[in-house]
Amino acid sequence: MTEDFLAPEPLLPRQVLDGWAAQARSGEGSPWLEAHEAEALARHALVSREGVALMEAVTRQFREPVEETDWEIVGADRPGENWADHRDPSRAMDLLRRKIQKARRNGARLLYKLWLKPAGGAG
Repeated sequence: MTEDFLAPEPLLPRQVLDGWAAQARSGEGSPWLEAHEAEALARHALVSREGVALMEAVTRQFREPVEETDWEIVGADRPGENWADHRDPSRAMDLLRRKIQKARRNGARLLYKLWLKPAGGAG
């Protein structure tokens, strides 16, 4: 795993995380979440051996010029990093955290939408 680079955030109630997880298992995905909420949902999913199969990000604010933009999606990464290649929740969590960190380094403030899948599950 990558280093813990996120500042501690208040704990989110389990019922909120359960609700977001249920949405993230659907075709519509989770609601749009702040970075700390997206990471909390991904950690919550690890408990039930689920991982972030797909992620989209939209910008709320960024500084110009933007040097990199590969932080805006999970699911279109290098071979071996996509959920379809490994179906490993821990690896998916690591990729999500790296993307959040990269967006922060680029000065982007993003909202995230996640889709969860079970470990070793189809697609």
